[in-house]
Amino acid sequence: MELANKLNYPSSGYKVKAITGFKIYIYYRNHALGDSEAVIPKIIRDNKHVITFPKTNNKCVFHCIAWHLHKDSKRDPRKIQAQVKDVFKRYRSFKGIAYTLNLFRGFKPLDLLQFDELEDCFQFAINVYKMDVASGEVEWIRRSDKEHESINILSHENHALYIKSIDMLQSKYQCAKCEMIFVSSVKLRDHAKNQCERINIETFPTEPTIYKPPQNTIRSLLTKYSIKNTDNYIDHFIVYEFEAILKPTATQHGENTVFTNEHIPVSVSIADSMTEEVRCFVNADPKALHTDMFKYIADVVVEIQKYNVQKYETLLRKIINAYGLTGMEIPGVNFWVRPIKWRM
Repeated sequence: MELANKLNYPSSGYKVKAITGFKIYIYYRNHALGDSEAVIPKIIRDNKHVITFPKTNNKCVFHCIAWHLHKDSKRDPRKIQAQVKDVFKRYRSFKGIAYTLNLFRGFKPLDLLQFDELEDCFQFAINVYKMDVASGEVEWIRRSDKEHESINILSHENHALYIKSIDMLQSKYQCAKCEMIFVSSVKLRDHAKNQCERINIETFPTEPTIYKPPQNTIRSLLTKYSIKNTDNYIDHFIVYEFEAILKPTATQHGENTVFTNEHIPVSVSIADSMTEEVRCFVNADPKALHTDMFKYIADVVVEIQKYNVQKYETLLRKIINAYGLTGMEIPGVNFWVRPIKWRM
């Protein structure tokens, strides 16, 4: 209740006055590490990436920490008792408990919940794994969220074993130079021998080679007549969308083809960026629908054409002069004497 009194709850019409009863559930957890009597299977015992410590007397976790602190490939894992005792003393001192020989000899296995204290004491990030003996797959049991140097432990039947390289144990062979990962040491060796120093240069064409979009005519004309600081893109467009129904036809087309349905347009929606209006035309007669559609488009095109003529007036003047059309007025006048392809 002391914690409840310290918490700053929002105002409420109800307040806890008393707790009249509670239940305690106890779950059996088999997550303690310290069984030195466990039988280590051959797949783990013969793995060169795992170190097994015999006769640890429930202190196999401290053996892993001691080995990690005093890494020496030539040292015999069976002869690190002095280092294990130093690690044990350091842990007891961290917990504020005096070291005694009886405490050292009678030490009980460590629960995984106590690994947070171990990490704070030794400034390690302790990760614990387990291995499926049948398949050889390695899975997480405990993943540390600390940013310290990592130490990896393999748990088998509550016995802790030291993992020298978790990547190798998981069959992940990483190249030290380029950091590529391979599934076997043979592939890694071949890569390091022949491919790691190889430089692959990817090249791409500056212009499309298969599909070539239509050329921007406005830009070409602006360049041709040396006109600068003018936008070469058309500002306004008209878009439309048809809605159609499927009319059954069953029309024979040739010997082997039958048209089963025909699309009959019944409505069309038209929008343009000039007026920013949207019009919808509905007509059961497709020809009348198209007539209404193109009549409206023709009216909008006039406004867009006026805008484009004003925007590209300088370009149009130069074209007129180049083709001998001097004196022709641009707005609203058909000044084209000879046919010139022009896209509005």
